[in-house]
Amino acid sequence: MAKGKDPAELRVAIVFLRAVRGWDQAELAAAAGVSKGTISRYESGEASPSPKTFQRIVEAVGVPPSTMERLFAVIRSARAAVLRPVSGWPEPPIQDADSIAAEVSDEIFDIVRSTAALLLKGIEEEYGPREEADEGALLEP
Repeated sequence: MAKGKDPAELRVAIVFLRAVRGWDQAELAAAAGVSKGTISRYESGEASPSPKTFQRIVEAVGVPPSTMERLFAVIRSARAAVLRPVSGWPEPPIQDADSIAAEVSDEIFDIVRSTAALLLKGIEEEYGPREEADEGALLEP
């Protein structure tokens, strides 16, 4: 999964993975079986994880590989848009900009939805199924 990936893309992906769980670096490190310093070095760009270590990070967070591939596509698109040289490049027609924004928006929505489903599943596994609230009880003071 990490083989052949741009180190900058891996950096963003690790930050994203940690953020979707709401974990700090120590929590991600513990879940993935690496040191907090290692996660810090990955996020700062001082080092890049091996494919095996990156896979452990992804598995620790619980994101499916297909979601990770979509995340990398979004990261590449966003970086390409940001890193495009300003001078000498014509502005894209507005319809192109709108279609790019819509595509990125759809990809981000899919990633966030998949991540939210994983988080909710984890909560349900830990605390049990959510009980339906009695509507009358909600109205009473």
